Amino acid sequence: MANERTAVDTKVSNVCEDVSYEDEKCRPWYMSGGTQWPLPAAKSPKSGRRMALLWPEEAPGSDRITDQLMFVPPSSPAGGLSGQRLKMILFYNGLGTHKPLKPGRDMFTDARCPVDTCTISLDWKQTAEADAIVYFDRFSHPGHSRPPRQVRVLHLLY
Repeated sequence: MANERTAVDTKVSNVCEDVSYEDEKCRPWYMSGGTQWPLPAAKSPKSGRRMALLWPEEAPGSDRITDQLMFVPPSSPAGGLSGQRLKMILFYNGLGTHKPLKPGRDMFTDARCPVDTCTISLDWKQTAEADAIVYFDRFSHPGHSRPPRQVRVLHLLY
């Protein structure tokens, strides 16, 4: 069927609802040729918390990848620090096959990431302070209990 088009259904309000891969004006920023940039997440008028569903317990059984890639925290405009501290992402087992990556913040600013308030670290001494710890191919206990705000990611590709 020559006229059949593949569409991406998304719940993000600032992205076209049925995004055709051929329709570049509606492609999200993370796709080749994408121009749609995320807006800061909406907050609930009642609780003041973000309304975006990002964690498994917030939307059981759903695929949250699009929502996560199009998420900008409610309190920070895209592209600036605005007095916020940098979020530290610690690559516990090194960068593995991601050798073009390097410690620091340049990767996020060079790629024009909508949330560029992150920094990459390789320093194991920072495990307790890291906002996220990424483990490539294997988990190694960092030697401390996980702080409630810390995310741990196990990256496995086999």
